[in-house]
Amino acid sequence: MSARAGTYSSVMDMVDLTPVEPSSGVPPWRDPRWLAEAAAWIEEQLARAGLSRSGKPALRARMWSVVARVPVGEHGAAWFKANPPGSAFEPALIAALAQWAPDLVPPLIAVDTERAWTLTMDAGSRLGEKLERDPDPAHLAPLLHRYAHLQLDLSLRAEELLSIALPDLRASALPDQLQALLAGHAVVRALGEKRHDELSEFAAQVRVCCKELNGFGIPPSLDHGDLHPNNVFGSGESALPFDWGDASLTHPFSTLLILLRSSKQFFDSAGLTKLRCAYLEPWADKGFSVADLERSTDLALRLAQISRAMAWGRVFPCFAGVEEPNVNAARWLARLLAADPLGDHDDAA
Repeated sequence: MSARAGTYSSVMDMVDLTPVEPSSGVPPWRDPRWLAEAAAWIEEQLARAGLSRSGKPALRARMWSVVARVPVGEHGAAWFKANPPGSAFEPALIAALAQWAPDLVPPLIAVDTERAWTLTMDAGSRLGEKLERDPDPAHLAPLLHRYAHLQLDLSLRAEELLSIALPDLRASALPDQLQALLAGHAVVRALGEKRHDELSEFAAQVRVCCKELNGFGIPPSLDHGDLHPNNVFGSGESALPFDWGDASLTHPFSTLLILLRSSKQFFDSAGLTKLRCAYLEPWADKGFSVADLERSTDLALRLAQISRAMAWGRVFPCFAGVEEPNVNAARWLARLLAADPLGDHDDAA
């Protein structure tokens, strides 16, 4: 913790703050009034749930979220999260999922949709920690099966998802979203002239890919957007994802981009194939052919680079002019040109 951060830590312990300085304005964790309001809200919501804080909240801050672990004595811990405007939909989404699929979100204590705050109970250790000790796909595959069933169910709730301001990244919208990204001055600078020109030319092919993907008839649904083992509590049948701030309404198979890329550190190609099959099985049960599912997956993996690039814009306003989010957005866009969507970032260079 920096000496500067200590000035703002009267109600929370500042244990892990981003070293990136804002381009303008003040981040929430440097605003004593914001911190006091957040601490008071946490206290109030715990009391309503019959819980009491047993220690000072430990705050972790990044450009895209503020998270605090709140000890609650014998009950373990609760987690507070504050979202920036770009992901302010998350509390409403968590509240909806708590109704629709309570086994796929941590136990919910409270949400404040106006301030984009969420308070949930801790749900155990992260799956990534278990996979480091025991890299068995069986720890993750059951979650993918359940998650795919959730996506099938939520494909009937597209309008409800849009009503809570979930970003609309359906395949038909992606070409225009790509054009908007390529028109942004900061992303253009990060891409460089040569790569920007290549992507501008490739934009026509993106429209063709989107049209083909839509033609398979797999309905758009909720995509977590950042589903990987370190965003999962527990394992096996009890595993559940958290951190839905990168979510969107898009082609459901977009989920596999981050999932498979991140899982390469734990599994060989056979293990990755098991995960892919576990995820696609519910779709096959609905009557989609293996050939259509495989082609749809290949298209969705490539097009999901656009969604990933857009997610990097979901930062607190004071960081809007910082270089890092735009550089990362540019790296994901450049991967549209890569031979393998699941390869390393630099294979698009």
